[in-house]
Amino acid sequence: MMRLIPAIGVFMVLSALAIDASAQDRSLSERISDQIVSHAAEFIDVHRDLHRHPEVSGSEVRTAGLVAGRLKALGLDVRTGVGGHGVVALLKGGHPGPLVAYRADLDAVPSRDPDPVDFASETPGVRHQCGHDVHTTIGLALASALASVRADLQGSVLFVFQPAEENATGAKAMLAAGVFGAGKPVAIYGVHTSPLAIGQIGTRSGVLMAARDGLRVTVSGAGDQAGAMAAAQAVVMGVSTLTPQQAFQPAPEGFSLVQLAAPAPADGELTMRGSITVAGAAARERVKEALGKGLGAIAVPGVSVSYQYQDRVIAGVTNDSGLTAAAVANLTAALGPAAVPTVRDIFPAFSEDFGSFQDEVPGVFFFLGVSNAAKGIAGMPHSPAYVADEGAIAFGARAMAVVLLDRLTGR
Repeated sequence: MMRLIPAIGVFMVLSALAIDASAQDRSLSERISDQIVSHAAEFIDVHRDLHRHPEVSGSEVRTAGLVAGRLKALGLDVRTGVGGHGVVALLKGGHPGPLVAYRADLDAVPSRDPDPVDFASETPGVRHQCGHDVHTTIGLALASALASVRADLQGSVLFVFQPAEENATGAKAMLAAGVFGAGKPVAIYGVHTSPLAIGQIGTRSGVLMAARDGLRVTVSGAGDQAGAMAAAQAVVMGVSTLTPQQAFQPAPEGFSLVQLAAPAPADGELTMRGSITVAGAAARERVKEALGKGLGAIAVPGVSVSYQYQDRVIAGVTNDSGLTAAAVANLTAALGPAAVPTVRDIFPAFSEDFGSFQDEVPGVFFFLGVSNAAKGIAGMPHSPAYVADEGAIAFGARAMAVVLLDRLTGR
């Protein structure tokens, strides 16, 4: 079994980070960095505990309990049961300032793939194969570090630990339950593990992850329903700019990808359901226009064709341009340009519901590198051999501290 240990080089980089700010702020950032680095081993233990005990969407009882317990021990104002098993914690700084938020997701995925680490999942058929255990641990490490300097901190930080990301219901449920009841943050940030190399954190302005829309086509009447549905299938598939084989290949913004289930008869009608992955608002409007024209033009005697289109069943991620530019500039100053690559393409197979929070609060989502070629670690989420280099935990917490501190101080 593979044993993962933190990369010494990453911690050397972490301990050397500095922010171009006033002497007081620089001292604060150094104290935060020191806290993260000095407690790195503790949070690797937390990560391994979470990894051994994964829970699927809607069942995150133990995970939420561990998170809430650690946050309460830090003296944060903690709410539990928010939108299911969601946990929300408020850290109040000692000086006036804005409210910013960090979001992490809690759930794991059903998986029969062997877990290639020596702290493997102890829950049969469930595994942290997407890195949510890393995201959660980063949030806890970040909360611990910021709590250690709270007396000197400007503003407040809201930590949002979200359940049910994998089935794309958790963000909407937390919003409906008043996740921002104590006040809306001025910005929200989050990370997701990625195949980038350890010591890198990348992002881009605008669409980072495509949204998934829902489609339902219904054919009714005494005429040739099968013929009308075949015509409808041709129209729907015609709006796709990608083939299913291209789902795991990088694509530029503006694509659309259609996935359809087989038509099913019910109550004298024929119904077809599907999803349409779209990268950007312009792509969605193009798809809607083409569907309206194409489906509306189907003329089969004795048959009517209707359809329902649901925007953003999974919201995707669209980063705020101003916040992205500020975060990238600050991270680049702290880490160096090689550590902050610009993400050029979008992978159609992957989506995220972080965008539901971005509907309410502007925000930025980042891809955190967890791959390490020297160790044979390739951190592609949901792949059978997925593993995250645990050095990414301290690096990710330190990088997010840079971003949050910058936004809190208003630079």
